[in-house]
Amino acid sequence: MKTNNQTQRLQKVIANSGFCSRRKAELLITSGKVKVNNQVVTTLGTKVSDSDVVSINNQVLHFHDYIYLAFYKPINCLTTLKDPKHRPTIMPYFSDIKIRIYPVGRLDFDTSGLLLMTNDGEFSNQILHPKYKINKVYQVTCQGILTPMQIKQLEKGVKIDSNIITAHAEVEVLKQNSKKQETLINLTIHQGYKNQVKKMLQAVGSKVLNLERIAIGSLSLKGLKPGTYRYLSEKEKNNLLALAK
Repeated sequence: MKTNNQTQRLQKVIANSGFCSRRKAELLITSGKVKVNNQVVTTLGTKVSDSDVVSINNQVLHFHDYIYLAFYKPINCLTTLKDPKHRPTIMPYFSDIKIRIYPVGRLDFDTSGLLLMTNDGEFSNQILHPKYKINKVYQVTCQGILTPMQIKQLEKGVKIDSNIITAHAEVEVLKQNSKKQETLINLTIHQGYKNQVKKMLQAVGSKVLNLERIAIGSLSLKGLKPGTYRYLSEKEKNNLLALAK
């Protein structure tokens, strides 16, 4: 558990083990499926230490060293551990990893690019929490030749849902193809609303033709090919966590 015998809330310990999310852990606890030292615990917030034995559905919870991966997600697969409709997911790309890991955030089925994978629930929560405003860079091929006005709108913020206006963004125009009527841009945002980039381009009268996330903070796709992953260095992990403070 790696707590130096300090106590932590039971649902946090379960989530940090990589077994499930904190919300799912809370449901497991309140439904009586969690035991501590062979005693059923149903009270949220119960404190446990690394000397306690935690089990779920009578299976002892084992704690592994944390791992942190940078994965180049290809298109045509879901960012999920399992799909009830049996559609392709990202998990076969990690068949050689024998412990449970899960994605930090998500990319759409038809979106490729950088995706973090881990078994560290606390790390995942910090990276995803909206208050930390960690930049993500998307390379976008969009329909039409974007005008200075459209670019200014994207940077200033656009309305993407009935009650959501996007925060300030950065737009770098890389290429405009008048023959194909397409524009290639790098779009930097820190929010993570569902289909946000697609909705932003739609809001200014364009359409996303191809979308790839190329960076999260200072971490990029360098050294990766679609469908491959690598372990983060301690420095890379710490650099990401430094942004979440």
